[in-house]
Amino acid sequence: MENNNDIFLEEQLEFRIQKAMSEQMDNVIDKVIKIAKKFSIANQNEKSPFRNVLSVATESGSSVEVVKNFIKYQVGRKGSSDIWKLKKEQELFAAAVISDIEILLNEDTEEIIEKLRKNIEKNNSLNSYVDNPSNQKELKRKIHLKLTQLYLGYLAREHTALVGEKELTKIESSK
Repeated sequence: MENNNDIFLEEQLEFRIQKAMSEQMDNVIDKVIKIAKKFSIANQNEKSPFRNVLSVATESGSSVEVVKNFIKYQVGRKGSSDIWKLKKEQELFAAAVISDIEILLNEDTEEIIEKLRKNIEKNNSLNSYVDNPSNQKELKRKIHLKLTQLYLGYLAREHTALVGEKELTKIESSK
């Protein structure tokens, strides 16, 4: 059983992770806006594809690899949403989302971990935990998955907003 000091350190670490992630969120949202515009996702008025992948991402025991696998599966599955098959300059929307998750969100994850390491005082007990390579691997996995969940959630929101704006423009132009 954990003692009070361990629980305190876990809570302190979680707080620091959340703070570092919140500082990174504007970058994540910028990535979402960029991909949404590039692929003109407002032209696909289906919400379930994003709800489905977000549901997979937030399941207990999920991982970044599970999410990427689910997106790839949607491309090949008959009857799946066409949004995953949108193409721009020979790149599939699904492949672009996976690329953002693999590369860009990984970079954000590394940046968050580096901020954590720099912002923990040398005499703090968290320092030895965060500097431990095996703990860093687990932190990276946890943060990368959380960023992926947030990215997919913001992508769903951006899609809803763009579809709503498009519908509003249609209504106003028909008046």
